Amino acid sequence: VQINRKARVEFLDTFDKVRNGFRRNFQYLFEGGDADLRLAEEADPLESPVEIFARPGGKRLENISLLSGGERALTAIAFLFAVYYTKPSPFCLLDEVDAPL
Repeated sequence: VQINRKARVEFLDTFDKVRNGFRRNFQYLFEGGDADLRLAEEADPLESPVEIFARPGGKRLENISLLSGGERALTAIAFLFAVYYTKPSPFCLLDEVDAPL
């Protein structure tokens, strides 16, 4: 029980950091727009799927599956770097990340 409580606190703290970084990165890459990460089931965050919503400038807020290939690639890059800023890694390889662009 105590482990679950600590894991929940740690997860929610990390999730908030990644969420804020994702929003910031998305706005930078798209020069505007809005994006968000949401927990599908907030009652149990440790078991909940994470949903990614993105709205490039001039579009409605949509699930990532409705974006073009290039928009999905940039959204994924925004998310990836949000994770890396939260938990740095010694290196990162982005092979053919520009292919859908």
